[in-house]
Amino acid sequence: MYWVSGTILNLDPDLLTSKQWTQCYSGTYADYLTSSVVSTILAQCNKAKLLLACKPVANSVYTLAAMGLRDDVLYDCGTSSTCTNVANGVGWYFNNAYSWGFVSGGDAVTRNSCDTASTNATARLCWHTSSSYGGYRCGSTIGLNSATTWERAIWHTDS
Repeated sequence: MYWVSGTILNLDPDLLTSKQWTQCYSGTYADYLTSSVVSTILAQCNKAKLLLACKPVANSVYTLAAMGLRDDVLYDCGTSSTCTNVANGVGWYFNNAYSWGFVSGGDAVTRNSCDTASTNATARLCWHTSSSYGGYRCGSTIGLNSATTWERAIWHTDS
């Protein structure tokens, strides 16, 4: 089984499929992740370990990814602007009506719904989980709220 601590740059998805991970969600940054959509995604992505990833649609390799235990990846920070749950070398945050994402280790976040901080920008991912916006950032690329050319994905495994 493939398991890495910390954020992962340039992840080949073939490595995941060969190591018992399966993709359970894929969409563009233009897709709204409303509370009901998030509930549907979480019903599909129901295994013990989750991996969040992002990339330009045209690329085969993920620009950025991170993995963790389901409870850590889904740690509910509410609408706190600074909350993260550090686990597996990643600072996770989630709220099904605000935003969902991660940063490297103990890096601070500035959530206004999505994280706008710039420290270690290449290791930051944030998706809006409201009806007003799509995605927001994949690493140092920001402002992806309606980008049809950027993809976000979730993978899961029980291994």
